[in-house]
Amino acid sequence: MVVENDPGQADMIKAALDQHEDFEITAIATTREAALRQIATGPDVVILNPEVLKQHTLSRFLHSLQTRSQASRVICVLKESPTEESAISDIKAGIRGILKIGDPPSIIAKAVRSVHEGEIWAERRILEKGIAKPMLLPETLQTHVPGLPPLTTREMEMLTLVLQGATNREIADRSSISERTVKTHLYRVYRKLRVKSRTKAIALLSHA
Repeated sequence: MVVENDPGQADMIKAALDQHEDFEITAIATTREAALRQIATGPDVVILNPEVLKQHTLSRFLHSLQTRSQASRVICVLKESPTEESAISDIKAGIRGILKIGDPPSIIAKAVRSVHEGEIWAERRILEKGIAKPMLLPETLQTHVPGLPPLTTREMEMLTLVLQGATNREIADRSSISERTVKTHLYRVYRKLRVKSRTKAIALLSHA
């Protein structure tokens, strides 16, 4: 599914995919609301221009999308290359590919295939930084904890830091929030994981 409010850009993406017989565009949406309605078509990959979301955050849209179609993977199409930090943050939130407006058709096709096969598509510098700082991905959690309620972006961040060995104080300092707020987030995380402590969470996800 293509979510794009620029007709020229939507046509370019459609033309790039129409060159391949194994691709089928299930829907083209020009607004956030239309995208959420048409996600019922069950697309394997959603190509999204985040500008369509307007005042709504990307993480909120991803959460809404995942509650309707957990199998759909999202590729963002951006005007310019993102910073490493923003790209990694988007990947943690659930984005599985990052393209730039103007990328050639062959790159668009490769990105869709890679994301469909479970890989992450992004510039090498972003992937290298991601490897240097391992990321806990939502689908990894679903594999280890079937039926797990979706975690928010902040909850994913907290859990990732816990698995990296950070204390509550260290998490608070790195996230610029209070230690009490960290404890509140982690309480919600542990409740969703159905465990009662940090130790139990680490044991559950030690091979994630």
